[in-house]
Amino acid sequence: MEEINNMNEESFLKRNNISTEDREKSKIDWPTLQKIGADQQAKLEERKESAELFARMIQRCPKVHSVRWRVKDPEHLMEKIVRKTIEGSDTYNEIYLGINVDNYHEIVTDLVGVRALHLFKDDCFGIDEYLRNLWTTKEQPVYYVRSGDDETTDLERFEVKQHPAGYRSIHYVFESTPLKQKIYTEVQVRTIFEEGWSEIDHKVRYPNFSDNEQVSYFLRIFNRLAGSADEMGTFVKELVTELKATASQLTEFANENAKIKEENEQNIGEIDRLFNELEASKGNVLSKDNLVSQLKAEVDKLKSQSQSQSQLQSLSRLHNEVFTSNSKAKINQSVDVINMINAIRSNMKMIDDATVKTSKQNSSKIKDHNKPPVK
Repeated sequence: MEEINNMNEESFLKRNNISTEDREKSKIDWPTLQKIGADQQAKLEERKESAELFARMIQRCPKVHSVRWRVKDPEHLMEKIVRKTIEGSDTYNEIYLGINVDNYHEIVTDLVGVRALHLFKDDCFGIDEYLRNLWTTKEQPVYYVRSGDDETTDLERFEVKQHPAGYRSIHYVFESTPLKQKIYTEVQVRTIFEEGWSEIDHKVRYPNFSDNEQVSYFLRIFNRLAGSADEMGTFVKELVTELKATASQLTEFANENAKIKEENEQNIGEIDRLFNELEASKGNVLSKDNLVSQLKAEVDKLKSQSQSQSQLQSLSRLHNEVFTSNSKAKINQSVDVINMINAIRSNMKMIDDATVKTSKQNSSKIKDHNKPPVK
């Protein structure tokens, strides 16, 4: 890494694709910018220790699958400050006006960055509770959603925004004080699928294809696939939970039915015994009346058990109908995803065919151009 103190402004601007026009509009002078970069460079190890502490603490959360962290590169920090101080630009932020080496660590909120990745969409709420119990948030966490997402479920504790790039993620800014200096750490919480998409999007799009319509089109399709993969993961999780619950209830029904069946057999045996005694009573009225009463009681018990068995069977059928209905709804969602994938394949084939046709036409033109002129 180049020493910031030895860096000249011209090479910095060239490496970071900052135009002369943007540099002139920026409200920060080179000496101040260089001092900030040099200070961040000198404190990299200190920042890394803070990042590792955050990562270790977050990894202990049972809902977290894995954790990534980074400390902001000094030159990237300088580039960010330049863009944040270009008045009239999309990146302009007046908070950065007056930034200097003594206060930059209180203005820039992502000097330390941590990403907590999880498997299923709803895991984020357990992680949210875990994080809030550990650290103080500088501001209300932001829940970024896609267009069309459900924005009402359990989101009251967040500031909900639709992300321009179209991904789901929760962003926190936590305050800590390592080595007597306050510093902010940005923690992003997202699913593994969202992480994969955002990494590929950033790698492919920047810096050379940020405005390419064709690249953007396919990245949007990729974004939808990542979102659908999240939905499918949640569906499979819910399906497994429901299957387990169904199996448990069916086992209970089977055990109850077996118990009723056993009691029925015992009652039938008792009724047979009473009939035999009744036949053997030989005119003893008192004995007959007593046996008839016992016989009636056994018959009533048998009726009650038959009714319970019928109710259990009805409950079992109703449960299966509800389960089947829910599964069909989820399966229909899966079919929509598959149809979308097939449509993408069809579009890609059309583009490939068009590319081949264009290549052949260009090749033919080159051959015609290279032919010797007819004399």
